[in-house]
Amino acid sequence: MKKVLVYGLGITGISTVKTLASKGYKVYTFDKLKKEDDRLKGYDYSPISDVKKEDKFDFVVKSPGIKPDDEIVKVLEKNNEIISDIELSYRIFNNKEFLAVTGTNGKTTTTSLISHILNESGKRAIAVGNIGEGILWQMYKNEAVFVEEVSSFQLHNTKFYKPHIGIILNITPDHIDWHKSEENYIKDKLSIARNQDQKDYIIINHDDKILSKNKENFNANIYEFSTKDKISNGIYLDGDDIVLNIDEPIKLFSRNDLKIVGNHNISNAMAAVLALYLYGIDINEIVKYIKTFKAISHRLEFVTEINNVKFFDDSKATNVDSAIKALESFDKNVILIAGGYDKNIDYRPLFESSSKKIKAIILIGQTKNILKSVSEDYGIKYFIEDTMKDAVDRAFMIMKKNDIVLLSPASASWDMYKSFEERGNDFKNLVKEREPR
Repeated sequence: MKKVLVYGLGITGISTVKTLASKGYKVYTFDKLKKEDDRLKGYDYSPISDVKKEDKFDFVVKSPGIKPDDEIVKVLEKNNEIISDIELSYRIFNNKEFLAVTGTNGKTTTTSLISHILNESGKRAIAVGNIGEGILWQMYKNEAVFVEEVSSFQLHNTKFYKPHIGIILNITPDHIDWHKSEENYIKDKLSIARNQDQKDYIIINHDDKILSKNKENFNANIYEFSTKDKISNGIYLDGDDIVLNIDEPIKLFSRNDLKIVGNHNISNAMAAVLALYLYGIDINEIVKYIKTFKAISHRLEFVTEINNVKFFDDSKATNVDSAIKALESFDKNVILIAGGYDKNIDYRPLFESSSKKIKAIILIGQTKNILKSVSEDYGIKYFIEDTMKDAVDRAFMIMKKNDIVLLSPASASWDMYKSFEERGNDFKNLVKEREPR
């Protein structure tokens, strides 16, 4: 019987314990904040209260959010192999079909879009990874195609992980506090394709400088998508038309047919189309059902319109590049609510590309003073507030007809909220309380 330690009892850890216990492994758990969890009642596992350097397990499954330089990780790695849940899923469920999606931004939308079209076309699919219940428990319970949203944290602790179809949507600086350098972050993102070969497919963003620079390092068949250039082996935007060009150019649909807005979502849609086409879904089915997909909560989600002012919740914008893409979706008069947990990233690019669109910026959270300084450098009118309620109240004070109020924080949520979902819901609830009755 294999002896395994699960470090961290979050969503990933709970999923891992339930799966391994159900498969007959001897499971030990360690969590700095708790010994047991009510979600694991009925499952056979042994909590431990301390970790020693002489402890030996067949492997250790680490929750993705725990940093590589964590003191417990440093102790465990002296004598143990440390892996992520996606690595373990590949080892113990190697008969399962899956597609993998990574990138700094757009993962959830693309993963959800692929799952939507697979299900609508009659192929059962489940979105897993950073979405909902942990990947291992979903794979244990279900027979389906698993569409995996894969983070750099998960990819960091992989060794054999090998998707037949992989997507890298984009790579821009993020999570430098976790990875310690931009180079490490890029390396972990690219590792999704590390074990692929000529039987596999890697789908990449032609417009992304980092991905273009690393094309020669991919061993799989490369397919590209672009909103700027015509692609000879992939898919591209030509005016308002999305064109698939594998054997010959075929116009598929217009960007105006989509219910999701912004050029970044055009890119997400094109990546999804390529993945589904390579998987084997009929192109007519893909086109039919891509037109029925709606925006995911907290991802440039339209909330309401009050006094001719539109409100959008983009709480999932936890980094600068994602906030830039949200701002690019609007022409002008944006009242931006930004700020949150400090991940040690540079905020200047947000203002370099979008300062003319920002009418005013309302700053909250841990990064508000950093953003205040940059706002001053770019001559942008700013307001500093303590809470989301204060920020929403300020927006209502300064907004005028035809303005856009956009929550796109360019920062993680962990300083004020447990998750970006909680932050987005707080914003939406506060806005909707102001709707005329």
